This record gives sequence, structure tokens and C-alpha cells, in this order.
Amino acid sequence: MAADPKSAERQKRAREKKRAQGLISMHVWVPPWGRKAVRELEVQLCRNSANSETKGNQQMSKVTTDDLMAQLSATEEVQNGEIVITKIDGDIPVIQAVIQDVDEFPIMVTVGDEQILAIADLWGSGEVLDGKTDELNAVLLRANLPLPLSSFSIMGDRYVLFGALSVNSDITEIVEELTSLADNTVDAIEFCKEYLHA
Repeated sequence: MAADPKSAERQKRAREKKRAQGLISMHVWVPPWGRKAVRELEVQLCRNSANSETKGNQQMSKVTTDDLMAQLSATEEVQNGEIVITKIDGDIPVIQAVIQDVDEFPIMVTVGDEQILAIADLWGSGEVLDGKTDELNAVLLRANLPLPLSSFSIMGDRYVLFGALSVNSDITEIVEELTSLADNTVDAIEFCKEYLHA
């Protein structure tokens, strides 16, 4: 039986409305008798969220990489496979986010004391055509302003595209940053290819 397109559209609008209210979707497993308790908790949490005046008035705790990993794991985008996330442990733990259809440019996400930094690696300085570095750098500086949610930078000998958000950012803002960064990476490769070795 085919799905009702009107019903799908209503569900989509309902999800968008909840996101606009700063709410996130979570999938939980409970015994049958726990369904009512979870539903009541959801209603109470949503009511408390609606009664909060601003995010700035809420008590904010220090966000860790594990916290962000858990929040991302609960999003619709990760649950349906649009975004695949992997935690990479090290001195500074990193979350690798791979966006569907842009898997050749994974985004590396780090959590600091005040900001979340998302970085996409573009190309190495050795990949720039001889004599074209200054011209390319000028093009990238001009592109920084109109490029939504992203900026170009050089880290060591690598050109990167990055976005920075407050650690208090809503998870929907973080997901938007990741998807925008992936789209902008593809655009950057396209409009800079005349300065790069094939």
C-alpha cells in the first residue's frame, strides 16, 4: 500500500515545528509498560522547554565530545544514515562525520571549552598549480564572506574549510553546520579546480 503523501507532509511539518522549538528527536527502547512514562516525560520536558525564556537563561554545563556524540546519534539525520559519525580517540578526541553523497570529504569535529570546530580537508599546498598560490589565496579570501556558515583557512600545508559554533549551540544548528560545510566543500573544489592539478 502506497504511503499517503499528505500524511508524510504533515509529519514533515510537525518535525520542522519541533526543531524550530529547539527540540530533538530520540529513539528509545522500553518495555511495553514504560511507554506511558516515557510519553509523560516527553510532554513535561517539552513544556519546560517552552516555558524557558531564552537559552542564555538556562544552566549550561560543559559539553564533551561524548555528549556531542550522543546528541548527534539521536538525530534523525544520523539514525536514517544521512550522516555517519565515528569517534576517534586520541589526545584530543574527534568526531568524524561523513555526509551522504559527500563521503570523499569527511568532516572532523572537535569540542573545545567555548566552541565546536568542524573542519573539512580540501587539498595540500603541493596540489596548487605553479605560480597560482597567490591568486588562489585571493580568490578564497573573497569567497569567505558570501560562503554560508564556512570559512577557508590553511593548517600546516593543508587548505581547509571550517565552521565554528558555540558549545551551547542547539543540535539542529550543529547538524546544519555539518551539512552546509559538506555542500560548501563540493562547491569549493568546483570553483577552485582551475588553480589545482587535476
